[in-house]
Amino acid sequence: MKRYSLVLATLIGIVLLAAPQVMAQGDVAGFQQCPAPFALCAASTCTPTGKKIAVNAVGGPALFDEAVCTCPIFPSPGLADVKGGNMQGNCDPPTEVNGQSTADGIWSWYSFTNDIPQAINHWSRGNKQTAAPIQQCQDGNFVNCFSFACVRAGKIHGVEVATCYCPINESLAGGSATAPFVTPAGQCNPDICFQYPVGAPFPGPDECRAD
Repeated sequence: MKRYSLVLATLIGIVLLAAPQVMAQGDVAGFQQCPAPFALCAASTCTPTGKKIAVNAVGGPALFDEAVCTCPIFPSPGLADVKGGNMQGNCDPPTEVNGQSTADGIWSWYSFTNDIPQAINHWSRGNKQTAAPIQQCQDGNFVNCFSFACVRAGKIHGVEVATCYCPINESLAGGSATAPFVTPAGQCNPDICFQYPVGAPFPGPDECRAD
């Protein structure tokens, strides 16, 4: 039996990719607020590394193709799944990232915001440049960065960023998944679907579709 029920899986898909008005407090399964700065990868695109990454799953770690992503760092708190990704059951920063010991480890979590600095706009902080509308992709590959380890990577155009290592086409429950998926990356450019955007394989609102 999968660690997440269908209800929880759907909930986290909505949590990851929407901007609800309020957030429930406390810990549901492994979901909780963590009081630390975090990388927010929701609007990032990624690059396959050719390596494998281990993901927490029922029965032990599952291996997936790995991608590397550059993600902006946000202040605390962040929404985490301390039992998912490659977290170790608590909010403590990772001391090893991509097989290397580090004192600059940071997690990729989530926060309810529509404003995310993005590489496609040269990390601008302007309102239009940080908009992250959700679009549906019917093809392509997505990357799941929720609750995976990253390392601080300095600043780009004044925006503090992290390098994050995440699985490709992982379902948030330790299983494989494929398109269709939804992503806040790309600002409604459909080509982004083929650039390994961060997303999740859930039905959701398509804010880019012209009605």
